[in-house]
Amino acid sequence: MKPFWKWGLGIAAGLIVFIIGSNWYVNHRWKPRMEVKLKDLIARETDGRYQLNYDRLEVSLLGGNAAAVNVSLIPDTATYKGDGRQRPASGASYLVRISRLQVKGVGLMRLLISKKVHVNTVVIDAPSLQLVRHHWPDKDTAAADPTVDTFAERLAKTLAGTRVNRMVLNAGQFEMTDDSSAMDVRIRDITLAIRDIRIDPASLLDTARLYFARAIRLEIDSLDFLRPDSLYRLHVGPLRFQTDTRELALRDLRYGLTVSKAEFYRRVQRAKDIAGIAVAHVALNDVNLARWVNSQTLAASVLRIDSGSIAVYKDKTKPNPPAYKIGESPHQQLLGMKQRLAIDSVLINAMDISFTEVSDQTAKAGTVTFDDVNGLIRNMTNDSVMLARNRFLQLDATSRVMGAGDLEVRFRFDLLDTLGAHTYQAKVGRMDGRSFNRMLTPQMNVEVEQADIQAMAFEMEANDRQTSGTLQLDYRNLKVSLLREAGNGETSARPVVSFFANRFLVNDSNPDANGIYHQGSVYLVRDPTYSFFKMIWHSIREGTKQCIGLEP
Repeated sequence: MKPFWKWGLGIAAGLIVFIIGSNWYVNHRWKPRMEVKLKDLIARETDGRYQLNYDRLEVSLLGGNAAAVNVSLIPDTATYKGDGRQRPASGASYLVRISRLQVKGVGLMRLLISKKVHVNTVVIDAPSLQLVRHHWPDKDTAAADPTVDTFAERLAKTLAGTRVNRMVLNAGQFEMTDDSSAMDVRIRDITLAIRDIRIDPASLLDTARLYFARAIRLEIDSLDFLRPDSLYRLHVGPLRFQTDTRELALRDLRYGLTVSKAEFYRRVQRAKDIAGIAVAHVALNDVNLARWVNSQTLAASVLRIDSGSIAVYKDKTKPNPPAYKIGESPHQQLLGMKQRLAIDSVLINAMDISFTEVSDQTAKAGTVTFDDVNGLIRNMTNDSVMLARNRFLQLDATSRVMGAGDLEVRFRFDLLDTLGAHTYQAKVGRMDGRSFNRMLTPQMNVEVEQADIQAMAFEMEANDRQTSGTLQLDYRNLKVSLLREAGNGETSARPVVSFFANRFLVNDSNPDANGIYHQGSVYLVRDPTYSFFKMIWHSIREGTKQCIGLEP
């Protein structure tokens, strides 16, 4: 009887010969057939709209590895169809290119026995995806069928049982355009690392996972979005998201015009607001992945907004037809958002905010600034679960108004009130009243020559119908100058009118010379064309007029 080791050696040698022979057969006989079948499968499943190409396919049966070089999925324009014109047969077309696709460590025995795919590592190098959206009346007006499975649900059924230990995507690029507008999205240098992928219906519902994966790390160098009307561009970058730390962070957020203000108004033909936003850092902390998996609710403990500016500009010399503004207060717009939000706190740090308006009376620009704004928003949500616990959204903020006076403000919004009920109160510390000339003089041809403001405070209750409340303004040595327009566009003083205004119309202090203290009592019925912020401005203006002696 031969020694046992000889039997073992013979079996091992036989297995090696079998594997080498199988590997030769796979690469020289089976692989060419597989390439043909794979390309036919892609063409059949896409109704002939796409072609699969690659330069080289490498298969190693011994290691359970496969690699494809210069892979491309190209739309076949010859199959476009339409009545008298070419058009895609679907709502979007794709162009996919991958420099190298590697699959490592495929469990062949498990695949043969259980028909389930287990892979150690998938590496995708330098992929790019170009997506073009197409709009056709017969496609876009069709109602979506709610019974149709989502992409993730279809994937869970088709690839049920698939396991991938690790997937890596390096230097990815993404671009999306629209053939009916100027919309353009470009994402550069995408790095994606995914661990422990399990594709099956149970994993899709597993709240410890996000889209089948136990852990995801995404890094993007930059994201640029051009609005469909081409008037605004959004830039973000870099961006980082990690499920391990449950944090989404981005830097250098910028949103602004792509054209001049003159060109903007030439195109829109209306006195619309122009917004410019720049934020150095935004972070979403303690993201609740379970709530996203269960109900697509963006829930987090804290949203941080650090260091930046918000500038709003409006030219009222342009056509300004009245528009219905009821129901468009900030909290009402939050409630109307399609995306469900549940954010416990929003922390705002070192933001500069300015509002500039070109008067339709003087054609000059007046500006109000709030410098170094720091604030806290509590309970920013449109989610019914959070609203059942707390129906109020509250904003507390501090800043330097006009760069001269310390301002403290508090807003409280009732998110469940059908009339949009809210309250606001503020306190302003000592400041030089001449700082307001940047707003008053261009808007009203009034100049504050002197005013020592000691304190200002107001409390208002408001809703879609009315605003009421009180305003207190303590000041000394008020003197104003009324101006007239000169022919060269400049202004000049009206000394006689200014003398009578200071002498007989305006109290030079509060309490006045007779020791009487004047307090503003505000009650305003809301004009439906007035915006939320315009109503605030009118309530403050009405209370101030009463304090300085100009009765309603």
